[in-house]
Amino acid sequence: MDPIRELIEGADPLRSGVGAVPDAEAALVRVLASPGNGPDKLPPNVRSMAAGRRLRNARIAGLLTMAAAAVTTGVLVAAHLGSITAVPDPAGTSSMTPSAPPTATATAAGTASPTASPSETAGPTAAPTSLAGVGHGECSIQNLTGAMTSLEQLKPVLRLVGCKAGWMSIMAPAPSDNPNPEPGDWFWIAKLVNGSYVQETSLGNWAGAASNNDRLTAEQFMDKAFVTNGIPVELRPDLVGSPEPGSLAAEGLKTYEDRSTGYKVSFNYPASWQLADPSGSLALTNGPGTALTDSSGRYTARQAFGDTNDWSTSGCQNMAPYKILDSQPMTGLPTDLASPAQGTPRFVYVAMTSAANDGGPVQAGIGITNRIAGQDGIGCVLDLAVAGPGPLKFFSFTDRRPLGGPSWGLYKFTTIGEAAAFTQTQAYKDLKAVITSLTITKVG
Repeated sequence: MDPIRELIEGADPLRSGVGAVPDAEAALVRVLASPGNGPDKLPPNVRSMAAGRRLRNARIAGLLTMAAAAVTTGVLVAAHLGSITAVPDPAGTSSMTPSAPPTATATAAGTASPTASPSETAGPTAAPTSLAGVGHGECSIQNLTGAMTSLEQLKPVLRLVGCKAGWMSIMAPAPSDNPNPEPGDWFWIAKLVNGSYVQETSLGNWAGAASNNDRLTAEQFMDKAFVTNGIPVELRPDLVGSPEPGSLAAEGLKTYEDRSTGYKVSFNYPASWQLADPSGSLALTNGPGTALTDSSGRYTARQAFGDTNDWSTSGCQNMAPYKILDSQPMTGLPTDLASPAQGTPRFVYVAMTSAANDGGPVQAGIGITNRIAGQDGIGCVLDLAVAGPGPLKFFSFTDRRPLGGPSWGLYKFTTIGEAAAFTQTQAYKDLKAVITSLTITKVG
């Protein structure tokens, strides 16, 4: 028993009963003399104030060390990961909200790994913070959707062209539900909606754009298609590119082609010109043909095949001098070698003076012919047509009328010198380039 307690109990008259009063000094000596006790000693289970201060300081130092370590770890993680940008969830989904901050779980290695506490309310799985997954903005064929029933079947033959600013372009077959799709050359344009690219429209390829009859270059036609379909036109180079360098479309030219006679007939012309109805032209009969108007809408050239309705009946009313102002051989064009007075087909620009019923002092004609001209420079009519083999019959490519007559030429001048100066104009150079581009080859 505690010596002090014994001393107190011994001094209690109610507990000790009748007896001798103990000697207080003797009791005090006895307590102080006991082992482990003294006037400045505390019981072993009682902490002194100095010891309490030391323990509190140690705890504070430990907490500061742990906080510094946490800050250092955060800086290192941020340095390796870079800035973190929140990505909005696709429409129709919601992110789970933690009900408590992450807690640390100890590992065998002595490190702590964060473990997020799940929300107590049920909801869809949270969207990932990266756009790498299908349905979360990925620029890929797999992330393409649309109303076409055979879209999934078509995906193996689709080719991704590019993505820009929420739009995707794909090289694809012509829009259809063909059960056996093959690679094509149409442009499908898709728009990013709720994380997926949805097909919006289909555009023709550059060959189609180059063959437009709207007096537009291929680029102008494609830009117009973008505007019409609500696609930002500034994205056209990124989504569909431009015509192939060195191609006719890249040079601002278009191509006409006809195969109805068993021959492939083609020529090139400026993009600002337009194919026109040839019915109004005084051309050959019973055969195909076309006409061209320039950028101002004026008929500039006619190309035709068929029978002549006045080749043999166009008699001379007056003989008049003529002059060839320009000529260029066109040896690749076919001819009927059995026809009389035939030579090598050639492009010619000819002026004639004082011809009967010509409508002017000097009438000029531009076209192709293989007629052998008079040796004395005197003539009556200038037949700008070529006798071709078989189904070609006669063919012509001229400024207005292939055969002589009252209005056979388009151009009228006051003098021969004025007619010669016309060869230096851009209008003449363009017309000559168009006519001399004519090619005729047998099909099969």
